[in-house]
Amino acid sequence: MAVCLLIFILVATTLCSCSTKSEEPVQEKYVASFGNEKLTERELMRAIGTFANGTDSAELADEYIDGWLTERIMYSEASKLLYDTAEINRKAMQYRRQLFVHEYCSKYIYSNVNMNVTEKEINDYYDNHLNEYVINTTYIKAHYMTISPKLTKYYEIFEKIRKSTPDDEQELGDYCDGPDKNIYFVKEWVELNDFVKLINFSGNIEPYELKYKNTLDFIYDTLRYLVKIDDYIVPGDLLPIELAKPRIIQIIMNKRRHDKYLQNKQELLSKYKSDGIIVIGNK
Repeated sequence: MAVCLLIFILVATTLCSCSTKSEEPVQEKYVASFGNEKLTERELMRAIGTFANGTDSAELADEYIDGWLTERIMYSEASKLLYDTAEINRKAMQYRRQLFVHEYCSKYIYSNVNMNVTEKEINDYYDNHLNEYVINTTYIKAHYMTISPKLTKYYEIFEKIRKSTPDDEQELGDYCDGPDKNIYFVKEWVELNDFVKLINFSGNIEPYELKYKNTLDFIYDTLRYLVKIDDYIVPGDLLPIELAKPRIIQIIMNKRRHDKYLQNKQELLSKYKSDGIIVIGNK
């Protein structure tokens, strides 16, 4: 039902956008109502945003409509049994203040924070917090080739993979130019467990084995996999800075926001005190 509803909304929206003239205002359609309150198509589309396919959008639409109705149903029932009290009014006022403060910080304080984080700042933070980046899982980089399992004399191919490095990408690409062989490179650090799933390997690879066992040869379904582990880090090693970088940037940005907030807060405290609006103590 939600799929059809969303298709109708999209078609209607497209037709309306193509129209250049309108004789009279068109009553906006709604997808749900509770008493006199209505959830319009426009509000629904704005809430669920851009979607990838009809199934995802239908689920999002159903969830949003259900939440919209549930909120109003529960409030309606609660208002029959409860009355506004000083405590409820106090909490409502507190929440209102928090909303205003949040909007104020977002639009007038944090908007002035410098968003550029230099490589030096990232490296300095990383070097000063190395104890925070000791890993407890294994990461690897690798490349692998898939060939037909019907190739019985494939040892020459396997030997080529075994002796290859990531620098041989062009040569291996040329070598696999054909329907029987394909080459893949995993150049970014990836968790070992995720890589095992990627290559459909059903065996077990222990971190300590990587020191002396950096190749795999196995068959899965209709393909033979020839795998070369190029690099690895194991539990107890440091997380590579390229993996830590996004989190470090976020930490630096959060600290800048917090520092800006404290600066603004102190300036306002001083101003309101000098204006006599803030009085601490009863003198």
